[in-house]
Amino acid sequence: MKEFIPVGLFGISHHTASVEIREKAALSEVGQKEAIQEITNSFRIDGCFILSTCNRTEVYISSEYVQVELQLIRKWMDTAGQLNCFTDDKITYEKHGADAVEHFFRVISGLDSQIIGERQITGQVRDSYETSHKMNCTDNVLNRLFNFGMQVKRKVYNDTFLSDGTVSVSFAGVELARKIFSDLTDKEVLLIGAGKTAELAAYHFKEKSVRQINVANRTLSKAKKMAKELKGRAFQLNELSEALQQADIVISATSGKSFLLDNTIIKPVSKKRRHKPLFLIDLAIPRDINPEVNHIEGIYLYNLDDLHSIIKVNLEKRKLEIPKAMVIVREYIEEFRQWISTYAISTVIKRLKEHLEIIRIRELERFRKKLPSENIKEIDGLTQSIINKLLRQHIKLLKKNKGNPEQYQQQLDLIQNLYKPDND
Repeated sequence: MKEFIPVGLFGISHHTASVEIREKAALSEVGQKEAIQEITNSFRIDGCFILSTCNRTEVYISSEYVQVELQLIRKWMDTAGQLNCFTDDKITYEKHGADAVEHFFRVISGLDSQIIGERQITGQVRDSYETSHKMNCTDNVLNRLFNFGMQVKRKVYNDTFLSDGTVSVSFAGVELARKIFSDLTDKEVLLIGAGKTAELAAYHFKEKSVRQINVANRTLSKAKKMAKELKGRAFQLNELSEALQQADIVISATSGKSFLLDNTIIKPVSKKRRHKPLFLIDLAIPRDINPEVNHIEGIYLYNLDDLHSIIKVNLEKRKLEIPKAMVIVREYIEEFRQWISTYAISTVIKRLKEHLEIIRIRELERFRKKLPSENIKEIDGLTQSIINKLLRQHIKLLKKNKGNPEQYQQQLDLIQNLYKPDND
């Protein structure tokens, strides 16, 4: 018999719900704060935090009444958001105890992500936890759960290859450029487009310390904003010929419906560059670059199909690392279980001490008038001593039985039932 772990969660994710449902269930930062505050104030819980991303919305709680309260919170979430997803067992999952702990460890380490091993989820979990922590809405159990989760993440990343290799097209494009040139520190990059894909590519290029990153975009203000952050130049799309003059690598990722680059633009540019190699990486759908440019001397074009073949191989490698990662997850579940065991002792003893102290003071007050006033101090000390001896006996017995989960849990249950406030 294992000790009770007062942790639970419910949620929906890319595993269970379509993007349309996930979008409706997702909470903004303000929405998360409002929900956390309401849940903390209205339900029998000790702590709460909410994780809400494009791929999942999950509510984590700690409570002695975890299963009952999760059901109530699910109903409240649906009512508050005018939804029906959180009470739909076909798309909403609910986990308690060790299962909830395992799920959290899998999430924070990237094992449960749509792209296995992706690192972005760790930052999202951290932000969600810190939002609730700053509101004083987490407790010792959730604080320790998060700390253990971060340890799991670090060990999984350090001891396995779960997050190795390219699995996003932006990063794949950068890695391809690095393989082509080996050293990127003297290279100039041109980003065509200022959306999320280009932004991620810029981030990865900065990590590789390229010499300069310029940005071309249909809207000049967006190009200027991104270029300023990257300390590069901004161009409009009608200035592409000029922008291509000094570039070594081009990442194109716009949402246009026709080719931005074709022979009419690239041929003159190539001549002016004296056929100096220019590597074009087309990340757009529909494509931004006409495949015919690949026949021009010094021009090398790669598209999403080229990158996806790289990504597929790396994803297969990551999947092979899952069993190793799960060994680490299970090790930390056991460590968390042991911590809960110790924490349960201190919590029970604290509550027992508070309960006995209330009885002691109440009884002293009842007999105060019958007791000689000059002996009140001694009597007070005597009753405190009796309570401390009782507590020491309980602590000693709990520690003695800690190695025997069944006897230990029976002892905890006995103390909790024996000293309930309504039994005195």
